Amino acid sequence: MLAEIILISASFLLRLATFAVVVNYVSLSRHRVAWWMIAAAMILMAMENLFQLLAIEGISDLAVGKTVPPVAGFVVSLLMLSGTIMIGTILKRLSKAERTKLSINSRYQMLFNTSSDQIFVIETSGQILEVNQAACERLEFTREELLNRSFASLKASNNTEGVLDHLDEIRQRKMHIFETELLTRNGKKIPVEMSCRLIEIDERPCITCVARSISARKELEKRVLIATIETEENERSRFAREIHDGLGPLLSTIKLYVNELEYNEKKSGHDANIQYINKLIDEAVSSARNIANNITPKIITDYGLIRSLENFCQSLNATKLLEINFQHEHLSSHLGSTIELTLYRIITELINNTIKHAQAQRVHIELMQEASRIRLSYHDDGIGFDLDEALEKSEQTLGLKNIISRVRSLKGNFSFRNTRPGIEILIDLDAEQAK
Repeated sequence: MLAEIILISASFLLRLATFAVVVNYVSLSRHRVAWWMIAAAMILMAMENLFQLLAIEGISDLAVGKTVPPVAGFVVSLLMLSGTIMIGTILKRLSKAERTKLSINSRYQMLFNTSSDQIFVIETSGQILEVNQAACERLEFTREELLNRSFASLKASNNTEGVLDHLDEIRQRKMHIFETELLTRNGKKIPVEMSCRLIEIDERPCITCVARSISARKELEKRVLIATIETEENERSRFAREIHDGLGPLLSTIKLYVNELEYNEKKSGHDANIQYINKLIDEAVSSARNIANNITPKIITDYGLIRSLENFCQSLNATKLLEINFQHEHLSSHLGSTIELTLYRIITELINNTIKHAQAQRVHIELMQEASRIRLSYHDDGIGFDLDEALEKSEQTLGLKNIISRVRSLKGNFSFRNTRPGIEILIDLDAEQAK
């Protein structure tokens, strides 16, 4: 008797526990009717155990009646059968959904890995979660080597702040498009356009980045700009020759005639006029010479870049308006006309901007070469400015935009920062690429 009571009690408790579990499934599932049927069956079965215990104690005889137990058993069986059929239908739907999911995943993986663009999935902190086959092949890394690696480590420059700025922009605007350079295992730089978007994967924010190679476009831009620069310099040279060979001799001839006039006619009123005419003509000849030198610095052709810059800086130092300290080291004398003219234009434009806007007292310039790399460091002690804000002004910062455009066309790097006081600009060029 005691063993029977223990078994019935244990069965009662297990059926109540099953009821509690099934009720929990009701809150988690969209198909609630099936679980409610099974829960009702569990309650009826638990009540059957309860009435069996009451019958043993002699309190109630419902459990041993001729009608109630069969009816209760029939209802329990019906509920269990109906609930099980419904759950079976649910399981079939889940199985179909799982197959559909696997098919979608397979298609997604096929599209993901057959894309010619490099695709990265990264955390909002910058860690790489997934990459496609194109990214592995272009960067010459295996998938395992790229996973959980910082995306900043793939950038050609070590400017971590720039990466953080891009991530902040993506988090705020949900998407961001920018240009950068990625570094392969062998150290080769690949210019790319990054198109990034904020998404959710498994209920956590992630960033998808599609990197499209723009090497061909960059090369075309470089050729176009170099051709433009060369065309400009050719035109400057032509104008310089016209002024020097045309205007100069003409004015000199006029001066000879005036001197001849002075020799033949020694009248009192002519001397002062002749001296004044000679003075004006000397100024015209000097002005023509200056115009020719400004259009095409002849000193670059005759003496090279360093001599030209030293001459330019000495001329400005003589005015006492600005103190320029120009230093150079290990600079090759065979850089090529394009890069020499580009560096000359960049430095003179930077000095011109300092004089116009910076209210500076001193400028320090360093120009040095290490192997094929040319590094220019420019620093003044002026009031500084905000680069992004300045670049939004189309007319006032045309010179600055031209500087950045020239640097990038030669596959160079341009970096700027406010040093308070003043600014610091660093330019890094590849002399071999620029030739």
